[in-house]
Amino acid sequence: MEGDIDSVDGVLRITKIRVTYHLKCAEEELDKVQRAFDHHPAKCPAYMTLKDAVAFSLSIETEYT
Repeated sequence: MEGDIDSVDGVLRITKIRVTYHLKCAEEELDKVQRAFDHHPAKCPAYMTLKDAVAFSLSIETEYT
């Protein structure tokens, strides 16, 4: 996870959050992993709380086992 802190109207604020999930899975499980990743934001309390205040970037990197 990375983020940016910027001055907004003279107040420091977290303005961007970049999250990269690093997952190991079997190649035949990739569809399941992608579906879970696609649905995760709507079920994540932290994301749902902050999504209107902070610009989020979510990505996934998979490594086959």
